Amino acid sequence: MTEKAFRQLNIDPEFKNLIRPLRREEYRQLELNLVMEGCREDIIAWNDTIVDGHNRYEICNKMRIPYGVKELDFPSRDAAIAWICANQLGRRNISEETRKYLIGKQYEVEKKVQRNRNGYNQYRPNPNIAVGRGRPIDEESGRRTAARLGRKYHVSGATVQKYAKYSAALDTIEQNAPELVPHILSGAYKISFENIVALSEMEPEELRALSKKIGKNP
Repeated sequence: MTEKAFRQLNIDPEFKNLIRPLRREEYRQLELNLVMEGCREDIIAWNDTIVDGHNRYEICNKMRIPYGVKELDFPSRDAAIAWICANQLGRRNISEETRKYLIGKQYEVEKKVQRNRNGYNQYRPNPNIAVGRGRPIDEESGRRTAARLGRKYHVSGATVQKYAKYSAALDTIEQNAPELVPHILSGAYKISFENIVALSEMEPEELRALSKKIGKNP
């Protein structure tokens, strides 16, 4: 059992944003549970950076409740992101929009992890340009990754790749109108895949204006 104490950990915004924020009543219930029972679950960290347990970390430090920290060893940042996505996808209380986003995100980072595992990246490209029926190696690797994740999450490989476009579009929207994304991922704003992509292609000023208009008329 991990020894419980207080420890300074880092919070990475990208890691934290992959985790569904608790609703107010959920946060209060977690707060009550921690006060009554202590922190039973370890905070999960990588290189002193939280990958799971942000809310527990915040509450425990605020309430002076000791907690344990379990360090995981990932070969790269992308591997850590893939783990966070898979961990969140194992939970039942995520919206369908969040599920699509996380599957797409996991697909993209796992493709990168696989390329780097083989020793190839943007600085050292793969010298073999094609494989199989003439498809580029990166495309073939992407197909295999999509098929594997599709089997895991009970969707087709093509659907996994579609979710990757969805997550990339949301990441672009987040850069210019970050207030929109939580509403989309929570399911509060019902926007089709095609319209999400269209929003991501808008000029930043136009998107921000539209976001303000939507905010006034939820």
